Amino acid sequence: MKLGIIPYQESTDIVYSNVPQNREERRRPNLPQLEATHQIKSSVQSECFEFVRTEDIPLNRRHFVYRPCSANPFFTTLGYGCTEYPFDHSGLSVMDRSDGLSITRDRNDLVSVPDQYGWRTARSDVCIKEGMTYWEVEVIRGGNVKCTPGVDNKERADDLVDKVQSGIYEKINKQVNETPHLRFGVCRREAGLEAPVGFDAYGYGVRDISLESIHEGKLNCVLENGSPLKEGDKIGFLLKLPSTAAQIKQAKEFTKRRVLALNSNVNTMNEPWREDTDNGPSRKKLKQETTNKEFERALLEDIEYDDVVRDQIAIRYKNQLFFEATDYVKTTKPEYYSSDRREREDYYQLEDSFLAIFKNGKYVGKAFENLKPFLPPFSELQYNEKFYLGYWQHGEAREESNDKGTTNVKKKKQQQKKKKGLILRNKYVNNNKLGYYPTISCFNGGTARIITEANKLEYLDQVKANCCVGRDSRVNTLDTLYKEQIAEDIVWDIIDELEQIASTIT
Repeated sequence: MKLGIIPYQESTDIVYSNVPQNREERRRPNLPQLEATHQIKSSVQSECFEFVRTEDIPLNRRHFVYRPCSANPFFTTLGYGCTEYPFDHSGLSVMDRSDGLSITRDRNDLVSVPDQYGWRTARSDVCIKEGMTYWEVEVIRGGNVKCTPGVDNKERADDLVDKVQSGIYEKINKQVNETPHLRFGVCRREAGLEAPVGFDAYGYGVRDISLESIHEGKLNCVLENGSPLKEGDKIGFLLKLPSTAAQIKQAKEFTKRRVLALNSNVNTMNEPWREDTDNGPSRKKLKQETTNKEFERALLEDIEYDDVVRDQIAIRYKNQLFFEATDYVKTTKPEYYSSDRREREDYYQLEDSFLAIFKNGKYVGKAFENLKPFLPPFSELQYNEKFYLGYWQHGEAREESNDKGTTNVKKKKQQQKKKKGLILRNKYVNNNKLGYYPTISCFNGGTARIITEANKLEYLDQVKANCCVGRDSRVNTLDTLYKEQIAEDIVWDIIDELEQIASTIT
């Protein structure tokens, strides 16, 4: 065992070399302790669901993320590898959810909140990065409880609008707040889990009352055929994202524009007349501002778009093993990066991306188009910028190359700056978790079930054949992406181990 690796405990840790071939269940960690919270009876399925809440596990919060890991003696340097809880298929994440949200025993497809609880959110355990993906969500409890078959619910919703305008808004608002509700959609890593999906710029949500679209907390009636949902309805979601290659090309172009904007700002700051002005910034403040701009430029130039960097540490929490890592944080809006308006309009949206909605197999429309990109530099990890800036300024430095083939322009740059600071850690990295996550938000007893397997998706074939999808287009399911995601984690575990071994040798 290498120094710095937490020691194994043979009685509790899962060590692959000690697992008998007939003990498949020991290859994954056991579920944490569960505490019963409430019960929900489905009026459609005539089934009663018992919901529980997990105890003694860390949940993703305060810009830190956790996932179960297992001891792997074949990794002599790192010691631990990624693993999953013993579920048969993908679903909603046990750890990537609000503490007030409840799950069911031995299942990961149902979520709910007790009565009198506000909005709580859970993300799926699958990250969608490119291509087309389809999944469904079934309303167990929520929507418009007064909806009845054979009644035009859209006209009922219009009548409610007329009543609001006629002066009885408070009565209707009280009725809405006392009934269970749901919101569905997708969100990025930066979105908060203590509020409904779509309340900020990092999520796209749909209401259960009239299928209104919500983004940045703003309601839009985009879906013309939107009508209130009722229990038993199945809402289909088809998310389309451009290829990874196209997204990398967009990120490189956006990075280039940001670097040019920073260069122009630094050159303006270095003009002598700015330091001599009485009302201008002091010399010390101006120097610090210039240094921060130069450090930001160095970080942007250091982005490796094709690489995956996973700075995760194995920890033991209440006799359970987890990987702990920093999460992505909310950043300044793109319009503050520079004064280039075209930069904001042309490079801060994913071309031809959309989120289409289906209600019981019937195409309703595209709730959102041109979703926001997520690859670096559009996403930033939690970062102690003061520490890493100091290391970049005063830490180890490396000499610039003095090749004979360098041009006059490069020689001038070398004369101006002979040494370049060492970037100990970059905040613009991809940890293989960047993308959009299917999301469900519950309110006041709202309950929903996510469907991810192809054989259980009732309208998958219908969507492939008739709705917005060409015959040659591939439509993924969340369960397929989940299996690919597990395979990627295994590959990156091996790569991280090899890189760590190589670094110790050199």
